[in-house]
Amino acid sequence: LPLNVLLEKMVCRVIPDAKTPEKPKELDDRLLNNPAIALSQYKNLLDRMAVKSVTALKDAMECVTRYDSAKAEKIRKAESETDHIEDLLGTYLVKLTSRYIGEDESLKATEYMKLIGDYERIADHAVNILQSAEHLDREQIVFSPKAGDEYKIIRAAVSEILDLSYLAFSKNDYTAARKTEPLEQVIDALKKEYRTRHILRLQRRSCSVTAGFIWSDLLTDLGRVADHCSNISGCVLDTIEENMNTHENQNAFRTFDETFKKEYVRFKEKYTLSEV
Repeated sequence: LPLNVLLEKMVCRVIPDAKTPEKPKELDDRLLNNPAIALSQYKNLLDRMAVKSVTALKDAMECVTRYDSAKAEKIRKAESETDHIEDLLGTYLVKLTSRYIGEDESLKATEYMKLIGDYERIADHAVNILQSAEHLDREQIVFSPKAGDEYKIIRAAVSEILDLSYLAFSKNDYTAARKTEPLEQVIDALKKEYRTRHILRLQRRSCSVTAGFIWSDLLTDLGRVADHCSNISGCVLDTIEENMNTHENQNAFRTFDETFKKEYVRFKEKYTLSEV
């Protein structure tokens, strides 16, 4: 009886408390000997990272027009989690590619290696956009009505390109992948046109300088997000077509493909610029 307390401590050290089970590994090294299965679990975690990045970006765009402190905390947490997942994925891919893998697995590994960076950067841009939203909220800055209308248009276009590129990656959707590039070109045109319009508003003094700086930052971040979405769909197309020259393929697609021209016109009409 006098040893009961001592025995209890010893048993607790030897047998862990059942209420705190060991956290399962996100990527299992035991699967490295089977590259196909290893890549399957790898894609599951990459998909999780992609969802966090896309959701954070959409939440950040919403905070610009309606700031929400709870959503802001969620965005920062998602960005931190994507950084953690990026480290896990990068380390695991190095282990996998150091072994012998087949040609199909090698193509997929190359695609995933590129996608890690794009989704991590999308999460970074979500935080950048959130910081702009916080500046607007903190200083009680309001965009001019024209800038507000323009933001609605480019926000809708960026939301769609996020969905298209994610669909291309998650479902290996060829059609969605081919729609991404023409939409990216439309977003790029919107960004350039909105910068010009902003300069005109400054000259007319219908927009404050401070609001103008924030608007310029937003356009930069949204444009870069569209670029990353283009990269994502480009990687998917490269893997499907077994040709890893992403930028050359995109240039050829923009120049010669009739589908690109039709989709570009469709998106341009859908996201029509408001009157100056």
